[in-house]
Amino acid sequence: MNVAEQDYRIWKNENFVIESTITLSLWDEVLINDFHKKLNEVLDEICERIGLNSNNAKTLISIFFSGDKKVMELNDTFRKKKSATNVLSFPSNFKFNNTLFLGDIIFSIETILKEAKRDNKCVENHLIHLFIHAFLHLLGYDHETEEQAKKMEDLEIGILRNLKIENPYR
Repeated sequence: MNVAEQDYRIWKNENFVIESTITLSLWDEVLINDFHKKLNEVLDEICERIGLNSNNAKTLISIFFSGDKKVMELNDTFRKKKSATNVLSFPSNFKFNNTLFLGDIIFSIETILKEAKRDNKCVENHLIHLFIHAFLHLLGYDHETEEQAKKMEDLEIGILRNLKIENPYR
């Protein structure tokens, strides 16, 4: 991919640094900007809900706003699944100086748009839900068992409710 086809942005607040790479040919600028505007509120809500304390450290997350082609490559390489998915997360938990690199989140816009249309969801709300879902994966939450899935879904639903976003599992 040509570097000119990508945009790099860094979003910061007192606790987080979010580095992002955006595939400009796939992602709508308005959607990215709207996501960014709500990011602080989303991060605050996640931290409050799970009791995450910064302890004066910065938490770094890398986000790649990509598409089905890249997500399919990564899904095949790391999960041995030859299909696209809406979001992938790769936990790191690497600490350096006073910064914790939590991990990477990769979104596929084509799958997100397809799901939002199919389920009659607002694309921005669906993206926020997927960010929360991926963030919880970076923290070690999973949904391999019914009990794990219930715990993770309940957290997501509670966070989304406080953000005034409907339960996506209905």
